[in-house]
Amino acid sequence: MVSVSEDLLSQGNAMQLRGFVPQPDAAILARLRGIGGLVLACIAVQLVFWLAINPLLFASPQRPDLIAVGNAAMATVKSPDQAGFDQATFKPIELPATDCCGPGYRLVRMQFTLDAVPPDGLALIPSIGGDNYHIRVNGEWTRQDGRLALPRPTYHGTPRTILYVSPSALKVGENRLEFVIVRASNPYFDVGKPVLAPYAQASELLAQRNFILNDYKIISYSFGLLALALAFLLLLRSEQKRFAFWVCVVLAAWSLRYHYYTWIDPPFGGPVRMVYYFVLTLTIPVAWVNLIDAWTGRPWRWLAWLTGLVWAGIAVTFYSLLSATDAGPYDQAVTLTNGAGIALGALGIIRFLWHFTTCHDDRYWEAALFLLCITLMMFDFYGEFSGGGAKGFLQTSFPFLILAFPVAFIARNIRLFRSMNEFNELLTSQLREREAELAESYARQSELARRETLVAERQRLMRDMHDGIGGQLMSLLFASRKQPIPQEALTSSLQQVIDELRLIIDSLDTVGETLGTALATFRARIEPRLSAAGIELRWDNSLPDTLDGLGPREVLQIFRIVQEAVTNVIKHANSPTLDIAIAKAEGAATSIAIAITDAGQGLAADPGNGHGIQNMQARAEAIGGSLAIDSKPSGTRVLLLVPLQAPTDASA
Repeated sequence: MVSVSEDLLSQGNAMQLRGFVPQPDAAILARLRGIGGLVLACIAVQLVFWLAINPLLFASPQRPDLIAVGNAAMATVKSPDQAGFDQATFKPIELPATDCCGPGYRLVRMQFTLDAVPPDGLALIPSIGGDNYHIRVNGEWTRQDGRLALPRPTYHGTPRTILYVSPSALKVGENRLEFVIVRASNPYFDVGKPVLAPYAQASELLAQRNFILNDYKIISYSFGLLALALAFLLLLRSEQKRFAFWVCVVLAAWSLRYHYYTWIDPPFGGPVRMVYYFVLTLTIPVAWVNLIDAWTGRPWRWLAWLTGLVWAGIAVTFYSLLSATDAGPYDQAVTLTNGAGIALGALGIIRFLWHFTTCHDDRYWEAALFLLCITLMMFDFYGEFSGGGAKGFLQTSFPFLILAFPVAFIARNIRLFRSMNEFNELLTSQLREREAELAESYARQSELARRETLVAERQRLMRDMHDGIGGQLMSLLFASRKQPIPQEALTSSLQQVIDELRLIIDSLDTVGETLGTALATFRARIEPRLSAAGIELRWDNSLPDTLDGLGPREVLQIFRIVQEAVTNVIKHANSPTLDIAIAKAEGAATSIAIAITDAGQGLAADPGNGHGIQNMQARAEAIGGSLAIDSKPSGTRVLLLVPLQAPTDASA
């Protein structure tokens, strides 16, 4: 087998040496097909993420019945004990509130009212931006996790959990909620409105979100560290050292940054801990850009050095900025990190575009996953940069992406596990089977399409003959029974029948009219007939002259429905008046409503045996609308609702 493969490769090299290479036009065509494949793969991957993974991880939970919290006040205290609390001077605050600057302590008080103490207690989800915090309810400590003492507090304030407030700590009427907050480095103390609700209800409704914010993080970075160990083995044994190295860096930075949120007692704190966080955050985009560069197989020699120098320079800058206790340098570090992340993400996208426009590459699914990671990362950095806050798209969804990459790689390289001859034979066999299947399928589809076209066209012509020419001739017949029709009126009516026949013939292609024009034409045609039948027409059209959203086939269907309804009034209703009102549907700006109301005897008096009502219903459904008929002894009302962006009816 090896000799056969070598012979084939030797033949391929010899062909290239003799000039058997694709012509420029063929090369351009192949490259365009490659770009098209990449675009389709990117669309598919994005749809899977935003329609499947994103709702699973980021769906907004149903909110429980919240208990209102108010009268918030904040005080700076010298120590997190009763002596410090007794000396506190409170200032009222509006939630959410931010105070500057750490390190230090803050004491925040709030009040809430209970009409009755819940037997299961309350669920409390604080919205606190602090390294750690303790909680008191009515003077009773509810949460005292870890240390508050500076300079080395623990970081129990980072995890977000549902806390339990015992019924014994609560009382009917006014209750006091207090937070003692510590900051060892970050200058801001952030306080938002806490979630306070009955515990049984809140723990059930928020269980999934609580899992994502806590246990899921531990599972994720454990999974990431396992993947890192496997990547390190790949680095030791792989010939593609550059690619394997950056895979390790991406996994290490991502896993350690996730671990940061659950590392409550690290051996270092204060500015060093903040520098550690910002360096990890910056490492992620640097690693992604270089991983993409290595993945292309044609790395830019200067890219790793350039991004490495940027990373080192910013990392050194972080320590000087984050050592300050005021907000200015800290905000500068945040802006620097987010700006660098956005710029590096854009550089990664440019690197991809350059690769796929300068060479042919069929690794569409891997490329689509890389681009998804880059775009999610940029969304997170841009959210922080714009002040909207990062959603954690890349951080939270990375376990799914870690699994997706090997799947895409194995799917692309599965042919490497087969011999060359077996693979060629398999392809030949599958190609022949597929050609036979396609030929058979094409024949079936052609015959089916021909039959469906004939049936649809026959049904359409039957409806149009019934609703159009048939309706007009019946109206003429009923009018002549009541009184002789003058020669001029008879000539005009017959001319209108001829016009209808022409309209049916023209509609074989398209109507070519707007709704306003069609309705005006209909009114001009039907008003003399109604007058001849002794029926007064009251017309009310409040639609604008120009109305987008309806194509010519939809206009024809509306024309026919209104025509059939009016013909039924002439034939069956015995009504002295007919009201036609056309307007935007109430409460639905993207729909129109057409109401046709008579003061006759109702449908029950003469139900008829024709297909008029069935045809009206079918036409309404064909354009995505609805038809409602309300018939009483005092009259009948037909209401047609049509969306302005109705699907085109292939049989119209």
